[in-house]
Amino acid sequence: MATASKRISRKDLKQPDWFQVNSERALEFLAGHKPLVAGAAVAVVLIVAANFGWQQFKASQNTAAAQEYSNALNLYHAEKYREAIGAFEKVQTYRWSHYAPLAHIYLANSYLARNDIDKAMSAAQRSVAATKPNTLYRQIALIALATAEERKNQCKEAIEHYREAEKIDTALQSRAMLGKAHCAEQIGDTATAVATLKEYVKENPGSPFMIKVAELEANVPAASKVAK
Repeated sequence: MATASKRISRKDLKQPDWFQVNSERALEFLAGHKPLVAGAAVAVVLIVAANFGWQQFKASQNTAAAQEYSNALNLYHAEKYREAIGAFEKVQTYRWSHYAPLAHIYLANSYLARNDIDKAMSAAQRSVAATKPNTLYRQIALIALATAEERKNQCKEAIEHYREAEKIDTALQSRAMLGKAHCAEQIGDTATAVATLKEYVKENPGSPFMIKVAELEANVPAASKVAK
């Protein structure tokens, strides 16, 4: 059965409209606070304009850096490392582009190719700082740094960076393991070298490093055959 509609009284009709009341209040506020409202409006416009300008700036940086990076990469792959170094240094100047962290990495490897170890370490350290954790780029940067340290006979530091790179489950994990094992062997930490190579062989069945494991194990004292 249909219900009766709610009866509107004369009193209700005399009540002011909600939208009208609040609109009038808003207009009164704006009229009484013109400087404040104007200032807020200007601030909003400036924020929007600054954000737009920043996005445009980053876009232009990426465009310019992309061209320089492509040229530098071609020089690197052509093994023209001296020229590549200058080109990657130019890419680095576009510090807000996506290509600057990559330039650090390739710059480190270019210096390694020329056996300029101190500069390679400096570039590798910058690349580690510039890359995101648990990414392939961070792994490449860590390996470049560890390689430079290894060549400077700083194997303890190199082992730590190889170990950090090994924890990143990307393409160069095996490379990091082999680097760590080699450095451990260099400083006489045979137990760590054996444990690392065993893990490598486990991940790479049939690897010729099985022979290396057997050779090293023959030289490990029984009391120290525990991975560090």
